[in-house]
Amino acid sequence: MAAAITAMAFGQAGFLVVAREDGRIESWDLGSPSTVRVVRDDSDDPVLDLVADGPRILGVSARRVIAWNTAMEVEADHVLDHPAHFVTVTPRDVWLAGDSYVARLDRELGESTWTPIADGETTDFDVHPSGRRLVVVKDRLRVRVHDARTGAELHVWNRGGRDGVRQVSVRFADKPDHLWEADNPSWRLRRVSAKSGRQTKDRDHRKLAGAWAGPLAFSPDRGHLAVLQTGCDVQVWDLEADAAVFYVEPVADRSQEKVLASLSRVPEFASAGQGVLRRTGSRRQPDRDAAVTALAVAERGAMVALGGRDGVVHRCDTVTGAIERLGEPRLLAPPRGAAITRWAEGVAHGARDGEHWIVREGTLARLDFERPDRMRGVALEDFPALDRFVKRQATLFFRGDLVWHTAWDTLRAWEVATGRLVWHAQTPGPPQIAGDTAYMVDGHYHPRPGFPLLRIDLNTRERTDPQNFAIDEASIDLSIAPVNWPRISAIGPHIVLETYSRPERAFLIDPERCLLLHELPRDIGRDPHDGRHVLHRIPGGYAVIDLENPAAPPRIRQFPDPIGAVHWHREIGADRVIGWDRDARRVVVARTSGELLDHFVGHGEEVSAFFVSPDERTLLSVDHAGFVRAWHLDR
Repeated sequence: MAAAITAMAFGQAGFLVVAREDGRIESWDLGSPSTVRVVRDDSDDPVLDLVADGPRILGVSARRVIAWNTAMEVEADHVLDHPAHFVTVTPRDVWLAGDSYVARLDRELGESTWTPIADGETTDFDVHPSGRRLVVVKDRLRVRVHDARTGAELHVWNRGGRDGVRQVSVRFADKPDHLWEADNPSWRLRRVSAKSGRQTKDRDHRKLAGAWAGPLAFSPDRGHLAVLQTGCDVQVWDLEADAAVFYVEPVADRSQEKVLASLSRVPEFASAGQGVLRRTGSRRQPDRDAAVTALAVAERGAMVALGGRDGVVHRCDTVTGAIERLGEPRLLAPPRGAAITRWAEGVAHGARDGEHWIVREGTLARLDFERPDRMRGVALEDFPALDRFVKRQATLFFRGDLVWHTAWDTLRAWEVATGRLVWHAQTPGPPQIAGDTAYMVDGHYHPRPGFPLLRIDLNTRERTDPQNFAIDEASIDLSIAPVNWPRISAIGPHIVLETYSRPERAFLIDPERCLLLHELPRDIGRDPHDGRHVLHRIPGGYAVIDLENPAAPPRIRQFPDPIGAVHWHREIGADRVIGWDRDARRVVVARTSGELLDHFVGHGEEVSAFFVSPDERTLLSVDHAGFVRAWHLDR
């Protein structure tokens, strides 16, 4: 077995430097497949840490610090006055840390200043880019913040004895008085005060995908932060966007059987009282030994690498989703991703003549599947601001030469050709468009078994008086609880009433005759639909409800374990379906018969919407952080 990995760093010229505990140093030219060049053979003075410094790579061993150029030729080799095993850089200096001393060196690695620090094993180290503060973690739990210019110890705090924490990893945030902190075991990446270790009040903590947090690794531009979780998977945070941009578990066996097994991480639940469930366990083990010993992330977060105790290095492309085990002739996961962008301010979307249209940053345009970041269209006058969450259901509706947009309490219309706002109305509730009419409930609380339904004709723009929609209690038994807090949803050409009673109910209604036509599955207003079919989630699969004949028995799609737990969103073609597996954080493509076809890794947060190109060759998936990933679909 190859020697364990001690450190890794990405170079600017597209290569990865790997150091092993037997002293061997390798330079990998990244490609498909990557090729290796041995920079140094075995040595009794192994490199313990690596960092990119512009075009250079710096490495530190117990006795020396070395600088390599882009050709991995030694530019400088400096013998150390004291042992060190961490190296980092700031714009003006090179910094080292060992168990007893920290050092500041000039850019040529010549002159050095050594400052003693508290006793104990140094398990993490960082310096703020300003050069004003440095932080060391002692014995995995004690965090000590120093004045970097004088060496004076400013703040000390300890995670020992708190919540079972066994290891702390820290990095400076943009401000020298704030730190990013990940604990092991934990579910959080937190921004804390460097003075006290308390979470800052300006933001909430970041939810991680796994139970194991740490160590941390910054990209050379400090714009992306990689966090090791569960000992073998990694999440990459875009710190400017303040959101997870990438997630993957590359160390796991990628065979079809193991992939299927990894899609079944479903928590166990037990009863905690009538109608209440509590979580009892998970297949993720937060306290096992980490398989990964080194972590590196490239400039702008374009790639991430994980080095293991077994000497294996996995490289992941955060744009394409490709996963490579260095030294293997084939990629573990092919590069199926075509592009990634971010719709930071959210998107409104709808369909016109079979084409997807979106409004982003106030501009209406056809959705470009090749370049989802590109907007070529017309600016809509006074278009309202949108949040970053791209809603699953459409909020744009095209009628003739107008496009309508529904929001929480407004209904607007613009000319498609010019973007001129032609109509704007405040509404008493969220409008729902079906056919040529917008419907809404007038008011919110209705303790009686009925509710006032308001209608706006989109052609004449006339508003009818609210008509009380009475529920025939002779045919509908509501004795368990009154209809309370009704909500209507447009599903294709139909309007559905959902009641917030216990149990919740859903009904297809006839707004013209004020009748309940048919009872539908609960929560159907939240289920994905394409205007023709609803994919209603059921245990182990989904039920297809035909909107042309919603009273007909639905088609049932049952899937074997473990993909039965996938939340299916969209059927494409005659026999394929696309879904999101929340536990494994993968986009999944399967046959409707149950055969797993493909799975795409990369999204760091929950996927909220899917868009499929008219030729069904390209899939866009959008997560809650607004990151949009384009995938190639095999036909």
